[in-house]
Amino acid sequence: MDKVQYIGEHLWLGKIGHFLIILGFVAAILSAAAYMFSLRKKTLTSDIYGLKLLGRFSFYVHALAMFGVIGLLFYGMYTHMYEYAYIFDHVSDELPLRYILSAFWGGQEGSFLLWIFWHAVLGLILIKREKTLEAPVICTFAIVEIVITSMLLGIHINIGASEFKIGTNPFTLIRQTMNAPIFANADYLSLIKGRGLNPLLQNYWMTIHPPTLFLGFASTLVPFAYAIAGLWQNDHKTWVKNSFSWALFSGGILGTGILMGALWAYVALTFGGYWAWDPVENASLVPWIILVAGLHVHLIFRNTGHGAKTLYMFYLAAFVMILYSTFLTRSGVLGDTSAHAFTQMGLEWQLAGMVGIFALMGSGFLLYRWKDIPTPEKEESMYSREFWMFIGSLVLMFSAVLITGSTSLPVFNKVLSYFDPGYLGKVIKDPIPHYNKYQLWIGVFISILSGFAVFMRYKGMMWQDKQRAFFVRSGIHLGISAILTYLTSLWIELPSWQFWMLSLAGYYTVVANGDFIFSIIKGNFKLASSAIAHLGFGLMVIGTLASGLNQKPISSNPFVFKGLFSDEDVKKYVQLIKGKPLFSQGYFITYKSDTLIGRERFFDIHFRQVNDSLKTLDEFSLRPNALYANDFSKVAAYNPDTKHLLHKDIFTAVMKVPPATESVEEAKKIEDSLKYTTYEFVENKPLEDSNFVVRILGTTFKPSNPEYVKNTHDSGVGVQMNVFDKQDDTTYLVEAAIGLQGALMYTYPAAIDALGLRIKLNEQSIDNFFTPEENLLYKDYILKAGQTAQIDNSSVSIVGFDNKPTNERYKKEEGDIAIGAKLMIKSNDKSTEIMPLYIIRKNQPMSIKEYDVNSGLHVRFSNIDPATEEFTFKIAKDVKQVSAIKLDIARNVPRNDYLILMASIFPGINLFWLGSILMMAGLFMAAYQRMKSKMA
Repeated sequence: MDKVQYIGEHLWLGKIGHFLIILGFVAAILSAAAYMFSLRKKTLTSDIYGLKLLGRFSFYVHALAMFGVIGLLFYGMYTHMYEYAYIFDHVSDELPLRYILSAFWGGQEGSFLLWIFWHAVLGLILIKREKTLEAPVICTFAIVEIVITSMLLGIHINIGASEFKIGTNPFTLIRQTMNAPIFANADYLSLIKGRGLNPLLQNYWMTIHPPTLFLGFASTLVPFAYAIAGLWQNDHKTWVKNSFSWALFSGGILGTGILMGALWAYVALTFGGYWAWDPVENASLVPWIILVAGLHVHLIFRNTGHGAKTLYMFYLAAFVMILYSTFLTRSGVLGDTSAHAFTQMGLEWQLAGMVGIFALMGSGFLLYRWKDIPTPEKEESMYSREFWMFIGSLVLMFSAVLITGSTSLPVFNKVLSYFDPGYLGKVIKDPIPHYNKYQLWIGVFISILSGFAVFMRYKGMMWQDKQRAFFVRSGIHLGISAILTYLTSLWIELPSWQFWMLSLAGYYTVVANGDFIFSIIKGNFKLASSAIAHLGFGLMVIGTLASGLNQKPISSNPFVFKGLFSDEDVKKYVQLIKGKPLFSQGYFITYKSDTLIGRERFFDIHFRQVNDSLKTLDEFSLRPNALYANDFSKVAAYNPDTKHLLHKDIFTAVMKVPPATESVEEAKKIEDSLKYTTYEFVENKPLEDSNFVVRILGTTFKPSNPEYVKNTHDSGVGVQMNVFDKQDDTTYLVEAAIGLQGALMYTYPAAIDALGLRIKLNEQSIDNFFTPEENLLYKDYILKAGQTAQIDNSSVSIVGFDNKPTNERYKKEEGDIAIGAKLMIKSNDKSTEIMPLYIIRKNQPMSIKEYDVNSGLHVRFSNIDPATEEFTFKIAKDVKQVSAIKLDIARNVPRNDYLILMASIFPGINLFWLGSILMMAGLFMAAYQRMKSKMA
């Protein structure tokens, strides 16, 4: 292969890109080393200044190099350089430009680059803003960048018979990844095109969700780096002061990224919800929980000096858990246990090493400085705010440990099977009840703490004077919460006392924090950030109870599914037949039609809600869709559609369509299995069967068959007929058609699904309608405007021109020059106007002919002479006479007019979204206020 001189490859892109990766890697090493050596000197000297300057400059070089790598890869994707494997796998000519971003971070290498990008941006901001702890903080950043950038090196080391890989280069050529005969062709690039982006990722949420989430991932490095700086410098106060606003920002942005993922799952996926306790979902949730716990301990330390060691542990653990989540999702260890995990990329040990490096780094520093970390002798008062905040933080940490333990089962199984190959491992078969069983009580406890702790004072100040008022106020809050819980039970179902407790606790948080905002701080939102976040948490709890616990399927009709689906599916799905309403759970649901637009097939589903007397209460339509693969070979994904109301959502998703609609291969198998019988229809004599009667109504040279209309043809013919169903006493008006495109013939059958019939116009009968194009005898006729040509008993005259013609068989391209000639044809006392087209495309003339049924004339507009204002037309007479029509009829054809639908009601889901947004808003408000106070 290497001896072949390939044509069209842009090797410069890969060479520069790989050079920049190596440059960025080396620059990160130099930056880390320079900062590290500057920290070894105890007094401020010119040497320290020079080392810091070198560290900064090297980090700048690293950042610019990685920005260059990102820019080059984007350019390669934009210009479709398919010689590179990453670009080939994620981009195609048909991919809309707006999804280039999604394609960039759709794979492992691109998402690593996105992560590096945010680390570099945050590092540059810290270099500019951080004065006191610049060296240890940026040194930590540089060390992290060394490790993550190594994931892109793409270096292979052979030791004996073994090969070790360090990173995967995003600029690897496709011919270096596979050995295929096509690469023996020097011009192989002209023979391939990109596979294109996974259709599931072709969604606007995938344009905004990953960069937000990865900014959240990257931001956890900031409190980690500050914690390392505090331990490194043995300064346990400065880092706490400087890192607080960053930790708040990190909690807000990581939470926002997780929330976006939940919203994407809800609006774009079909599992019917926003959270499934999937391992990858958990892997991003756990660091956020630890980070939030750290924020509360941070407040404790700032106000009382307590909790320094715990604060270190939380911030160090949050970043290490981000790395652990990376290992879980990218190593392939999750296998089939997660729908969102990446496939293996051969870097499993490198990923595990990354987790180990920073886990050891954090724990090593912490143990080394453990005795030096200040610990106040006086314990917190049980009546102080910090005591209960600390308890709450420990509970959050306990929640993170429980989730991590269950999520890590695939890792435990892998390790144990290494020592015992016969070990089958443990699997959580039903994750939602498993996680909810423990997290429910954590939710109750955190909700109660979030309600009363806001009214307590740090260090328990003035407790003796305030305790009576505190208990009275708390009692009122509980009373109001109990009333709200009872009213809620009239709206949604609370199936057991545990859920009554969770509802009571959630409302208690809302009421208490609402009271705090409006009566204690008098609506001063500058002081309300924590109360807003806690209030949001309470609303989220209520919203989760309403929407998660009370999700109710309205697509449930067991009589339809008897013997076809499992008992579980019967509760959630219905089978809809096109045009036939189905009554289910108070709704008449009708599958009206489907429309193919691009690669999306939209299904129009009509809902009519009725009361017991069948009076209409509400009426609406939804359009869930099926998204086809880039090559149209099969349905790649189903996308839901939702009706949003203030108090509920009505969620719909198509779960399955007929095999012939779902897959080209299946459609071909079905078509090949059909047995057609040919029938000749003469003098409108009908075909009568025991179940149906077929009667020809007429023929048309402008078919209206839906599939014919979607395509472009020179000419075509359709046979219109009605088919009478004797059993249902129903008549179906259908049309079978044939289209001609040059020498090619396309058949468009009529389908009557209720009768299991497929009717085609026999291909041989086309000769009864048209003389084949190659057998037509065209003659040139030169006319000027207003002149007439006589062809047998027909006359043709020019009545005008159209320089912006429209024709169903003509699709205008950029640079086209098109003119339509309006011709009047008179024959047999009838007049018909037709408009053949003359087109110049890329300096090449072409024409689109017209056929006049009345005169039997085929007319092409073939030339224009501007000098003489003469126009040349090629005209041929068709003398075919239709004597008989042949139809091919197949019986027992599988139905193709149904779909399987899931429709559910999510009551109170807006409370969940509102609560989640308020939580993030509270964190961002606190971060903003903190940054503002630092700048003042």
